[in-house]
Amino acid sequence: MSPFKKASFVVAAVLCSSSAFANGRFPAAVQMVVDPVDEKHLVLEATFGMLESADGGKTWGWICEGIVGYPNQEDPALAVTGDGSILAGSSAGLSVTHDRGCSWAMVPGAADKQYVIDTAVEPITPAHAVAVTATALDGGFHVALLETLDNGAHWSQAGVDAPSDLIAETVEVAPSAPTRVYLSGVAGPMLSPVVERSDDRGQTWTRYSIPWMGGGSAYIAAVDPTNPDRVYVRIDSSPSDQLFVSDDGAKTWTLIHSTLGEMLGFALSPDGSKVALGGPQEGILVASTKDFAFAPAALLKLHARCLKWKKAGIYACGDEFKDGFTLGLSTDEGKTFEAVYHLPDVALLACKDGSPYATTCPDAWTQVGPVVGADPDAGAVDPAGSTSSATAGSGAGGAAASTASSSSAAASTASAGGSVAAPSSSSGCSTSPASASLGFAGLFAAALLAFGRRRGRS
Repeated sequence: MSPFKKASFVVAAVLCSSSAFANGRFPAAVQMVVDPVDEKHLVLEATFGMLESADGGKTWGWICEGIVGYPNQEDPALAVTGDGSILAGSSAGLSVTHDRGCSWAMVPGAADKQYVIDTAVEPITPAHAVAVTATALDGGFHVALLETLDNGAHWSQAGVDAPSDLIAETVEVAPSAPTRVYLSGVAGPMLSPVVERSDDRGQTWTRYSIPWMGGGSAYIAAVDPTNPDRVYVRIDSSPSDQLFVSDDGAKTWTLIHSTLGEMLGFALSPDGSKVALGGPQEGILVASTKDFAFAPAALLKLHARCLKWKKAGIYACGDEFKDGFTLGLSTDEGKTFEAVYHLPDVALLACKDGSPYATTCPDAWTQVGPVVGADPDAGAVDPAGSTSSATAGSGAGGAAASTASSSSAAASTASAGGSVAAPSSSSGCSTSPASASLGFAGLFAAALLAFGRRRGRS
């Protein structure tokens, strides 16, 4: 990031108070996912919307919250399927784009009016993906495993509901045995951390407790790529977080690390031989899965907010001003990082005139762009990975144009499969709270946000 851009960002930070920063939060990246087929296709969840790159991080396009359809102050659960489609689960339901972000649709049927708390793609067959609901219903919760076999085009429930006392948080499919599904969360009168396991794709569920009495919910960190019985779980507790591993399919657990603070990132190497974890207080630690002897990856602590270990190396969400990048990549197992994304290096997507994106996001960009210090003259980013000097909404896309009206944004329509009603206050320097129903369902949603927003799912 150039000194000019950095200075511009600092000025924006002063002018746009903390209450207005990215829906009440400082601009930062919180989750990163990589296309399972094309690893140059990167998707980054930030506190000010979603970012997408089709060229390995050389260029980044911004996707506003309004077009995706999730409420302000939520960090949706993201996944990318084998054809590049993006899934986003939130309290509003499950939203899908099949054209790299230019149009989105809320999934009807099984996901309609459901709190979709997590999503996951099968690594071996990436056209297959699952999602899990956690919707308050009749004094309990509707916890259903949803699946798609065609890159998110069609969805249905797989099997039967999980027990209604489970407050689900995460879902994962064993890479080497796709009928093995793990759910995690809390259950029972003490809200104890548990894992639900299915060996028949949700037809039956078996519950296993995690031996931790310190409070907090359970998040599935990873399942070993070749051993479906080895599963890693993070416990979000205070003042430290815990990392457990099971080698018998969640029946018994071993505590392998307690952090000095928050554990916001976890990453398993592609071959399952090494593991990395990280957080703002402890930095990044790496260990062999033979002995789990964790050691700092570097002398300088990285303020990690997310981790992802792919063929290219370890991706980490960092602190722009403390670490020198918002997203970085390490090719030496966390010892050093090179910047993949700086906060100002983002522009609008180059979507066609009349597309939902063109009628929704440019207006919101007039608020977000100055806050992150983006170049107002930058060309828009084509979803295929190139840039254009044209203006946004003129066919090729480009710099932020403020011609989209709020009425057209509210009426924007998504592609086949449903429609996304874009809120008139999309994203950026907005303090509008997410809409929530009253009563038990509202309290439950607030509790899920309190749990889920800290997980920094990697």
